[in-house]
Amino acid sequence: MSFRAPLHAAPILLSCLLSLVATGCGDSDEPDAAAVQEAAESVSPGTSGATAKLTESDKLVQSAVALIQERQFQKALETLNDAISRDENNAEAHFQRAGILADAGDDSNALTDYEKALELNPNETRYFNMKGLFLLTRQHYDEAALVFTKALEIDPAFAKAHNNRGLVSLARNEFVSAAEDFQAAIRIEPEYVDAYNNLGFARYQAGEFDEALKAFDQSLELNPTYVNAFNNRGMLYLKTEKLQLAVADFSKAIELEEGNIKHYQSRMAAYRAMGLDDLAKADEDKARWLIGLAQIDTKIRQAPDSPQSYIHRASHLAEGGHPEIALTTFGKALELSPGNADALAKRAQFWLDQGEPQKAVADCNAALESLKASGEWSYKPLSIRGDAWLSLGRLDEAIADFAAARRLDDAVARAYYERARLRHSQGDAAGSQSDLATARKLNPTVGQTR
Repeated sequence: MSFRAPLHAAPILLSCLLSLVATGCGDSDEPDAAAVQEAAESVSPGTSGATAKLTESDKLVQSAVALIQERQFQKALETLNDAISRDENNAEAHFQRAGILADAGDDSNALTDYEKALELNPNETRYFNMKGLFLLTRQHYDEAALVFTKALEIDPAFAKAHNNRGLVSLARNEFVSAAEDFQAAIRIEPEYVDAYNNLGFARYQAGEFDEALKAFDQSLELNPTYVNAFNNRGMLYLKTEKLQLAVADFSKAIELEEGNIKHYQSRMAAYRAMGLDDLAKADEDKARWLIGLAQIDTKIRQAPDSPQSYIHRASHLAEGGHPEIALTTFGKALELSPGNADALAKRAQFWLDQGEPQKAVADCNAALESLKASGEWSYKPLSIRGDAWLSLGRLDEAIADFAAARRLDDAVARAYYERARLRHSQGDAAGSQSDLATARKLNPTVGQTR
């Protein structure tokens, strides 16, 4: 299984997972420290409100919650399995396990655990709320709405259930009822930032732009670093052709969340509407680079012990201007596959691009030794080492490596030209003329200034 944070340890607003709100309705689906702490603080062993002495099963649940906070989800799952084996009627153990199973994609068993938790503790609104979110993120909208409604029958002042039922209405394009639930959540919790943002989104979808703007503004007044509210308000400005304001909001969203593809795509649309094609192209390129990175990361999650994906990721990060992370990622590839010739050669190219030709030579030497030991062959380390020697002014070595790599290009021409000049200065006229002839054969304009 592959684990992230379990569903109920993530922020309550999971509306970004819905296709209809791709521009960002609620908060991110990635957990933050406050959200995990909220989940931990809400845990109570056994029956809600119980004051009895903790059982061994309860203690195991507490240990599992601590493991969840530490993002050790496999160990948390094993601990919860142990808790349930000791007491199959521990509602909290089933509830916590449901979140981990849901995140791992084991939906059938996750739903079974949510239902078991509610069977054991039928008045725990927290359980209803998280089961509802589980159904919502699986697009079972009718069932999710019923579950949130049940939570509100037990506790009409449960603001999160109002907010989340509003998300169901958004998913069904029922914008009036969505707004009613978001407003109810705000009446209960006047500083409910997500509810203001979601209300703004519902108003925006309904074409009520002035009311939408008020809601987004209120959300940002309460939380000046709320990324999705900036992106949503930017979309509103784009829709109403207030393009400078749109660019400002999208830029702020990028500042706060640099790695989010949608912010670059949104700003690209604004730049294009303004006729700023060069800036739009830069954002398009950045979005494409981020998409590529996401695809590589998906491969790594699918095969975390494969060095090739880490090599690809490192090169991609270097191309995107993230040298420190790229270097660490090359290190991970070589940790998984010591002496990997491809990783060493590509790290050599990285060093060369970073202006470190000596380190490039060292990695090329290691790559060539690895290839020799394995009985395989590649011209790449020789070619890169040739460029490194040329950068260091070691012209004989550069030309020898270029010849062994069978290269005939402008870099080779430059090496011969530079050696021709050196030989001329040393009084070797014949050698200078031979090198110059070779250089001019490869590139007739080599050494000429415009």
